[in-house]
Amino acid sequence: MPIKATRVRASGSPVYVIAGFLGSGKTTLLKRALAHELERGVKPAVLMNEFGEVDVDGAVLHEHPRSNEIELESLLSGCLCCDLSGEFTEKVGHLLKKTQGAPLFVETTGLADTGQVVAGIEQALAGHSDTARLASVIVMVDAPRFLKLGAYWPAAHDHLKRADTVVLNKLDQVDDRQAALVERRIRAANPAARIVRAIHADVPINRLLEVPAERRRAKMVTGPLKDSAAGYRSGSFKILRPFEPERLERWLKRYQRSVVRLKGYARVQGRQGMQEVQWVMGALSIAPYRGAKQSQAKIVVIGRRVAWQRFLEGLEQCLVQPERVTAGRRRAGKKLSR
Repeated sequence: MPIKATRVRASGSPVYVIAGFLGSGKTTLLKRALAHELERGVKPAVLMNEFGEVDVDGAVLHEHPRSNEIELESLLSGCLCCDLSGEFTEKVGHLLKKTQGAPLFVETTGLADTGQVVAGIEQALAGHSDTARLASVIVMVDAPRFLKLGAYWPAAHDHLKRADTVVLNKLDQVDDRQAALVERRIRAANPAARIVRAIHADVPINRLLEVPAERRRAKMVTGPLKDSAAGYRSGSFKILRPFEPERLERWLKRYQRSVVRLKGYARVQGRQGMQEVQWVMGALSIAPYRGAKQSQAKIVVIGRRVAWQRFLEGLEQCLVQPERVTAGRRRAGKKLSR
């Protein structure tokens, strides 16, 4: 049964958790939620957790045209529920002082176990019971890739259990049969969760931010925490030349079992301006960068059991090489002279 939800009028800042695996659409949803809050005259706060050392998603928010109205903090190079728990508590307290009752959105790293995150947040909020409350846990699901997620991530099933709302995203990439199958898997993991279907994380934000009438409190985590990011490593790289898109896609496909995520901003041969480049579990997408400012060309790569030196050498060959440009011009010149 779907959970009953209502707008709860309670004092203090509502804290919303946005979770989900890498590339599921968390940041897109967050941007929509922030726009909704700003449009109604509220200045929200955001705490973003990145597994890598470069805050790619946070840079998007920094370049938001109304970024001066958003209180933004980042936690880098780890997971807020284990590696960064002390720093997380400190940043939550800082943001709650800034918000003065406005919403606080916490976007987790895509490798975080949602249950551990929720338990960690409730512990962090224990000292702020008069000024904040955990309002809702929203988990994004990548519909076309969810069924094979378990092969990449041990927490694929468990991370749904603490969701109040599951956003079944990217439905334009699957047929009705697969969408229904994914929804059944979600319900098997969490029968009480509300499921909202979406394309490009486009959902009714006012409905999404409704607070469940009764939230199930996360169990206190005792003993050693499970490391949901075990075996994964990340690297960040500046990109000095444009990518050749066909070469990039061919090279990434050779590593689709080990490189689960590539995201960043770079120039791409044959396209004008900076591009947002993303790779998620076998699928490459390239789209014009829509930021308010021109971003520095850089990417973040996350994977496990990656032969990193060989991978990076091949990635270098996916950039436009001066000798290939010269050779191409010579061939064009010969054709014109015939």
